[in-house]
Amino acid sequence: MRSVVVYSALAALAACAPQTTPSSTTPSGPASTGEPCGIVSQLVTKAGTTSPSIDAEIAYACLKSIPIDVTAAQSTINEVKKMLSFQSTVEYLKNPPSGYGNEGVDLLGGLDDISTKVGNGGYTNEYDFEHDMTALIGQAHDGHLSFEGTAFSGAFQWQRTTKLPLISGSIDGKEAPKIWALFDYNNTAAYTPSAITKIGDKDAVQFIQDESDYYFYHDADARYNSMFYSTTAGSYGYFTTPKYYPGPTLDFTFENGTKASFVNQARIRDYKPWAKITDGKTFYSAFVSPSTSVVKHKKRSPDAIPLNLEMPKSTQLSRRALPYSFPATTNEHKDDVNIASFFIETSEGTVGVLMAQTYDVEDAEDAREFQSVIQKYIAEAKARNVIKNIIDIRSNGGGKILLGYEMYLQFFPSQEPQLQSRYRGGKATEVMGSSISSVKYSEANGDMYTWPWNFHSYVSKDLEAFNNWTDMYGPDKFNNDEFTKLLKYNLSEPLSTSSEKFGLGLTPTSYQTRSNFTVDPFNASQIVLFTDGMCGSTCTLFTELMVQQSGVKTLTMGGKPDGGPMQAVGGTKGSMVLQGEFLQGVTTYIMSTFAKSKADRDEWLTYLPTKFAIGASMTVNFMDTIRKGLEQDGVPTQFYNDSAACRLYYQPEFYLNVTAAWEKVAQVAFGKDGAMDDEACVAGSVSTKEAQTGGGEGNPNPTVPGNNNTTTTTTSDSTNKNNNGTPTPTPSTAAAASSMARPASAWTAIYVVVASSMLFGTSLL
Repeated sequence: MRSVVVYSALAALAACAPQTTPSSTTPSGPASTGEPCGIVSQLVTKAGTTSPSIDAEIAYACLKSIPIDVTAAQSTINEVKKMLSFQSTVEYLKNPPSGYGNEGVDLLGGLDDISTKVGNGGYTNEYDFEHDMTALIGQAHDGHLSFEGTAFSGAFQWQRTTKLPLISGSIDGKEAPKIWALFDYNNTAAYTPSAITKIGDKDAVQFIQDESDYYFYHDADARYNSMFYSTTAGSYGYFTTPKYYPGPTLDFTFENGTKASFVNQARIRDYKPWAKITDGKTFYSAFVSPSTSVVKHKKRSPDAIPLNLEMPKSTQLSRRALPYSFPATTNEHKDDVNIASFFIETSEGTVGVLMAQTYDVEDAEDAREFQSVIQKYIAEAKARNVIKNIIDIRSNGGGKILLGYEMYLQFFPSQEPQLQSRYRGGKATEVMGSSISSVKYSEANGDMYTWPWNFHSYVSKDLEAFNNWTDMYGPDKFNNDEFTKLLKYNLSEPLSTSSEKFGLGLTPTSYQTRSNFTVDPFNASQIVLFTDGMCGSTCTLFTELMVQQSGVKTLTMGGKPDGGPMQAVGGTKGSMVLQGEFLQGVTTYIMSTFAKSKADRDEWLTYLPTKFAIGASMTVNFMDTIRKGLEQDGVPTQFYNDSAACRLYYQPEFYLNVTAAWEKVAQVAFGKDGAMDDEACVAGSVSTKEAQTGGGEGNPNPTVPGNNNTTTTTTSDSTNKNNNGTPTPTPSTAAAASSMARPASAWTAIYVVVASSMLFGTSLL
């Protein structure tokens, strides 16, 4: 498994770390003559390795020399606009609800501004154009929404020194945290650590806060945490591996007066294309132009966690064994899936820990083992009479949505999950929905039957089957935008769950053949969720169920050193991400299968997304989550501030000893006669039940009933199952499977390219 692994490089790198004062390096600038990209090519050739690094300054000079193709840039902007028609929060982002922690951003207006600049000759190179596109999309602070071109991120990975990865820690857990060099606390020499006071010429804390604003978590405290070393994520953090050019050098000033300087690096992602690159023009041909590129762009699986939600992996960190600081696991996933169970002795007695850093698995076997790890943990806890449980979901970027449901249902099998979602309407949605919903089920096209535009893929908020596309689509109107009806997943449906061919190959606990699971093994007060805010996607859905439905408390750690409450979930709260390549493939299929005339094709191409004119990738947040009880407001949970029950600061030793962190959580979560010890929390961080559930000051104000501009009203459904533990919605697939006709048209080859089970098994993250 990936997360509970030793980083053997810590010992080796610690030897290079400062003892009494940090070491320093004299920067070397780029050569004064010649084409910068040609110089990079020479350096790569001379390096003689498959993963060389060069000075960041010369790499940046190379990027700034890449010419821009104005026609390709304008075409790309147009295609990005089409992609954004599927972004569920476009209108909300323009004018966010009150209390949202980020400024509004008009994405379409911003694209118009970039287009104007392109047309006016305002860009002298491709890199600056792609930089501005990426930065604009990043202002949404949505981990499901991203755009990256190959000039911006395809050739180089920026790297600050790994000799001084940073941590943020409070000496005693009460004082405001300071910024430290990690290896100062992983050092056997007699050395008193000294905090870092300045980075460059800026206060260190302010530097980290300012740079963290470039990243994708919607909560500022989560963004701050993402800059630092994470044991569980296997990452030195975004400070060490920044997304944007970090400048040529890095300068530190320490509290004890010492200073250190380092040269920033650019790691070559793929050395092979550089053999034919001599200047910016040949770089464009090799990396940017789809028609001439010699770079084989690695296609991400439709079910892969979006890059925005993956902490940057640090190649120096080995993953071959458990860290010395981890206790022995009682059970763990045998493959590279980050879930394991532990039992530790604390001042509060024996406490069980279930650690899950992902919900992502490769196949049905992995999914069933994921299920088994949880089941075995609960069984062992019951056998040991352990009633205090920590679920550690720090740095969990999401994964398969069914596994989020599964983890919840193992702890609360008596409950009917109340999650409900919707997606955005519009011309593209209408064409895709009416076309794909007309597909009749067969063994040959069962995957397509689970695509989100097929009305059989969902049941209503009342667990009733939809009769047709129009019945599911509506649309309902909120915030001057259109959306589908509220949708739920049919956990009783084998096609999208237990089927290995069309689903994840996992039978959900308390459903189908596992309907005998009916008794909750613990009550909510015996469980605490331990987060660092960097919980996104499926992780947020799991948290939504645990906290909002079942009343489990959250305890979060870290964040900015300014006290007060912190959100338990700082990552995207969207319930489905779609990759641009998938949407482009769906367009190809629809055009070839359902367009009846050239007029149809010409019209549809004005709003259906097609391939980019440059090498680029994009993802969109396709579906919102709408909180039960707040349906009439129509505000996505993305815009609610759900404070953790309590906040703790990291202490330096917690980064190197996970048991110490868990012991601290146990002491606070269960230290007051089995309940939360509020006095041990960071000052001002204890939150009310209202604040933990999106209410109170700093949250969107509820609308007046009947004044919500919606075409329908929403009624509540029961959160408990019937007596046998299995809900009985009208079966959607069985009703449609009687017609086995295949769509007329030779679409099979295209279907193979784009098809994948779009419910629990793949792209729902």
